[in-house]
Amino acid sequence: MKAEDTPKVSIVIPVYNGSNYLREAIDSALAQTYKNVETIVVNDGSTDGGATEKIAKSYGSKIRYYNKENGGVASTLNFGTQKMTGEYFSWLSHDDLYEKERLKSK
Repeated sequence: MKAEDTPKVSIVIPVYNGSNYLREAIDSALAQTYKNVETIVVNDGSTDGGATEKIAKSYGSKIRYYNKENGGVASTLNFGTQKMTGEYFSWLSHDDLYEKERLKSK
């Protein structure tokens, strides 16, 4: 089955000063066995000298990256859901990991 034949899942990763774990979280999102996925990283106004942004931007077109004024995790998730194009939403914290079959359909 092709990715375009399955519903798209949007993984939204809200992050604030998360450079210490962000790379692993993004990698786990990109490693999903379910292939019709978009990964959206929303920076909630990090104050870490650009470290979080540098990591997110290093993924180029593999993810969609946004930076917004600090407003807390709820506003960051709301922002991310407004930007998503998937039919389904999945929230991945910047300091968490998904197992590779997290989104696999049954």
